[in-house]
Amino acid sequence: MTRSPKVGIVSIGEMGAGIAKLLVAHGYVVLTNITGRSPYTYKRAEAASITLLNSDEDLVVQADYILSIVPPRDALGTAQRIFTAAASYRDEASPPLYYLDLNAVSPGRARHMAEEFRFHAPKTVVFIDGGILGGPPSPLPPTGQKGGDGIQWKRPAIPLAGPELPDPQLARVLNVTHLGPTVGAASGLKCCFGALIKGLIALSIQSFTTAEALGVYEPLQEFLKHFQPALQESTTRMITEIPPKAGRWVEEMWEIGRCFGEDGGWDNVTGPPGSADIYRRVAEVFRTLAEDTVLGQERPEHRVRGTTAIDVAVAIEETLKPKVKE
Repeated sequence: MTRSPKVGIVSIGEMGAGIAKLLVAHGYVVLTNITGRSPYTYKRAEAASITLLNSDEDLVVQADYILSIVPPRDALGTAQRIFTAAASYRDEASPPLYYLDLNAVSPGRARHMAEEFRFHAPKTVVFIDGGILGGPPSPLPPTGQKGGDGIQWKRPAIPLAGPELPDPQLARVLNVTHLGPTVGAASGLKCCFGALIKGLIALSIQSFTTAEALGVYEPLQEFLKHFQPALQESTTRMITEIPPKAGRWVEEMWEIGRCFGEDGGWDNVTGPPGSADIYRRVAEVFRTLAEDTVLGQERPEHRVRGTTAIDVAVAIEETLKPKVKE
């Protein structure tokens, strides 16, 4: 009987923990390097039944796949850590190790990482470009779609580009869509998808906050319910999910801007360099929320502020309105 492949995950944030639980429920052994991680991460890893290792070297020796799920600013550094460890502890005779970069980076960043692996890692270490669309996996009520083990799961979509996963079962569990051999396609799709969802959230934050400052928040919600009920429902729900994530989205907005500029051609518009990059402004919305307001203190495990759309607006207004009066 062949063993199920072992899957390493770096790192165990909310998404990483959710994917780990999904994999464990389907019989996979999940590994992570826990050294230097916070008590929150340690508790998440234990709750997800993850095997805890003490180094990247242990991870590259034991894993068959490594999923990189980190903030965009850490994507390249994480890739360098893994290919450096692999270069020392794996060689051309080692079994394949597949590195899936599932981070919100621009296609250009993904292509750069692929080149780094090609030059610095053994040929048996394979770089795959990827992204994650949707929220963390979670068990569903009995009416949901059943997984292969009978467990019902809500799961995100994972587009991949470059080499295909050799394990069809793992691809099914992870809800993989293979986009073709071109590295950058999956990262680009993630950027285009995230731009629509997170751009709308940033606009909603500014609209709701300004409406609250003007004393017209409730009428705005009533008119949205009347003319755009689906939009009203989705925006009020989405912005309550943002406070614990806002800090991680700042660099993602910059990556979206790079994607649109470099691969979408928007760097070529007439005007000052970067003049069409609206996502640097969107990044500032999320930076303000994360660094300047009380909402930046929120954590997924313990929510206090921003659990309703009106409180998100009030919390931001509490920070911004004194600056207006000055």
